[in-house]
Amino acid sequence: MTKYFQGGFRQIFRGLVLAACILALAGSAMAQGKTAADFSLPDVLSGKEHSLSQYKGKVVMINFFTFFCMPCREEMPDLNAIYKEMQGKGLQTLGIALSSDPVQIRFLVKQMGLNYPVLNGNDKVSKDYGNVEVVPTTFIIDKQGNIAHKILGTRKKEEFVKMIQGLL
Repeated sequence: MTKYFQGGFRQIFRGLVLAACILALAGSAMAQGKTAADFSLPDVLSGKEHSLSQYKGKVVMINFFTFFCMPCREEMPDLNAIYKEMQGKGLQTLGIALSSDPVQIRFLVKQMGLNYPVLNGNDKVSKDYGNVEVVPTTFIIDKQGNIAHKILGTRKKEEFVKMIQGLL
């Protein structure tokens, strides 16, 4: 009986994992091609407001993260390198911190040496971008302001560069 239960549990678990993957992919596909929601959020270091609309005509990479997300921290050096290498070619990178203490985020930005603006996010911007629940989540917005890519989880630098280069 225990063997039967364990096998049934495995099937249920696999089914749940498959369903979660399908939902994530469906959400990803639905976001692509839609106009990205505008926002106005303060920079964690300077307090200066940044809005998506001020970067119209540029490719914008928006990275949602939280302070306690280790995979987020692991990809930040790559995001920073991409920004430094491609900002002169028309790329703007924005980090949006969700559910995080601004003091901790300021510390993180300085510790990581991030050159791109990192903004204090809120529930509204999370909702406007499809209720961001998985971090990191990265959106790549084309020059016309449409969502070209929605990336759930981390990616390698080369993968990001490939997605961005086709839009510049």
